Amino acid sequence: MDISKRAEQINMILEDHLPKPPYSQGSIEDAMNYSVMSGGKRLRGIMLLEAFRLYNSDKDLEKNLAWPFAASMEFIHAYSLVHDDLPSMDNDMYRRGKLTTHAKYGHAMGVLTGDALLNYAFETMTQAASKLSKVRGEIAAELALRACRAMSVISQKAGFSGMIGGQVMDVCPQSPEEEPVSGKTVNTPASADRSDLTGHIFKIYELKTSRLFQAAMCAGAILAGADDSQIDALNDAGYFIGEAFQIRDDILDATATFEQLGKDIGSDEKNNKNTIAHLLGIEKAQQLVGEYLDKARAIFNEQPGNKEFFNELIDFLRLREN
Repeated sequence: MDISKRAEQINMILEDHLPKPPYSQGSIEDAMNYSVMSGGKRLRGIMLLEAFRLYNSDKDLEKNLAWPFAASMEFIHAYSLVHDDLPSMDNDMYRRGKLTTHAKYGHAMGVLTGDALLNYAFETMTQAASKLSKVRGEIAAELALRACRAMSVISQKAGFSGMIGGQVMDVCPQSPEEEPVSGKTVNTPASADRSDLTGHIFKIYELKTSRLFQAAMCAGAILAGADDSQIDALNDAGYFIGEAFQIRDDILDATATFEQLGKDIGSDEKNNKNTIAHLLGIEKAQQLVGEYLDKARAIFNEQPGNKEFFNELIDFLRLREN
């Protein structure tokens, strides 16, 4: 099953978990569905499921526990994009070739839709955890602990010390010496320029982008019952993938077309935003993408189970065009 087939599976899971018409709250549920189902690679949901599958082959447990968590990762990602597109943030009118949520429904509904999706993600996860006795009553307590731990990891990595903290650093520039958010940073490739400014940007990427990839893979491993060393390994791999993903985004913003990306291009330049691609140049930035992904591949290849998907993912991310 390739990445596109896996994305189709995530779309099916999303449709199963999203509010269904007739909507009791009308426009907000419509906007939630629009925001989530407007396309996307579904990488975070896919990666959660694949991390689960590295350590656990129980299909029943996957469907009843990992699937709702995979859907929730996509809800969180969708909420972050809805808010990122707002006029007070990046002020983007198009995403994936369609109007952004605030452009279609209005600014207030854009804010509320993002809020609703974030809350709905945790509603979905807690409902799944509450039904665990129907999956395996004899070990429901153990599974509930896994679910709680996975939710804790997701909330932390998506919160003020993770993704939101990165967004704050991105939209409220300050000197690198005043960085407000701390946390473990995995060593970057030796060839990376670690001057104050580039180091500051790498930190933004770590928080704003890598943390959700880390959340997805760590949560999947936790739900599967992986041990702490395995969870830590996937956390490191998520860091490397996130940095590579964001740098590749920088490159595409500078070199791609609207038709390729389905959104306005050159937004970094328009917003006077420093990026690694701008500071180091396209060629150096692409070299870093490869080095980060090689580090992630090495980690995956040390894990048990079938690593075919993760090797396929690394190849896809290296030269993705949208």
